[in-house]
Amino acid sequence: MNFNFQDVTQNLISQIGFIVLLIMVIRALISYTREDWGQFFSGLVLGLFCLIVVFFGPQLEQLARAMGNTIFS
Repeated sequence: MNFNFQDVTQNLISQIGFIVLLIMVIRALISYTREDWGQFFSGLVLGLFCLIVVFFGPQLEQLARAMGNTIFS
């Protein structure tokens, strides 16, 4: 049986990020209907941030590792 924890963690992080993305989009839509512009834009920005993390997670991880190796090596 070949079980890889790294694949499981990447899949789990992507799923959690997608759920947070959905929550932020719903909150932004509710704020838009109430015309609460501050909460709308903050929800929109956080939703876009979650979208970036979900779709570009592995690339961001590689970038963070490269920066960490450069700084701490």
